[in-house]
Amino acid sequence: MNYHIGTMLIDENFDGKCDCPLCRIKARVDQRLTESYLGEGVMEDNTRAEVNKLGFCDHHYSLLFASRSKLGLALQISTRLNTVLKEIKLPKNAKEAKKQGDAVLKLNETCVVCKYLDEHMIRYYKTVAQVYQNVASFKDRLLATHGFCLEHYAVLLKYSSCAGGKQKEYLADLYTVQIKRIEQLKKDVDEFTYHHDYRQVNNPLSQGAKDCLKETSNLFYGDKFKI
Repeated sequence: MNYHIGTMLIDENFDGKCDCPLCRIKARVDQRLTESYLGEGVMEDNTRAEVNKLGFCDHHYSLLFASRSKLGLALQISTRLNTVLKEIKLPKNAKEAKKQGDAVLKLNETCVVCKYLDEHMIRYYKTVAQVYQNVASFKDRLLATHGFCLEHYAVLLKYSSCAGGKQKEYLADLYTVQIKRIEQLKKDVDEFTYHHDYRQVNNPLSQGAKDCLKETSNLFYGDKFKI
């Protein structure tokens, strides 16, 4: 599946809001890729071959199942079942049973949508660094963010070399927004726990303290952004 990696989603999502901009970009790309498996293109030979080989994870199967195009999903699953049938055999002994069990478990470890999603997101991580290098105003937009979830912060570091001669400055700015987010979250969590001391029960909680457990989930596991 072809997907053009430009800067539009980066421009739209590095907007100073409190959630991780890469989580929002990933959600948009995920939606577009998933929808691409509901059109006529899914019946092309190369696409059916990939679905046959890789199938869908639980997340993407659920998204496809929730759509109105049940026939498109059924045709692809019919193809995928051919691969599953090849792995189901009557084991002759314990060695064959173990080998077959491992092979069957691996059937659910791959997903054709996840494969392309991962590829596209790597290109976005690189593009963010390139935009930082080439667009002077992007520095201020990066610094206006409220940091990233840990996964996306880590991969931005991983591909920071794509910022070229500005890599050191880019890393410093990534660190600045990320450490600010974590330190503020730590402060909010401490306020939340301190508030449960009976002597503090009548003192009002700040909004940050009220939201701290949700924000901690977003930091560790990614923002559950809804399209």
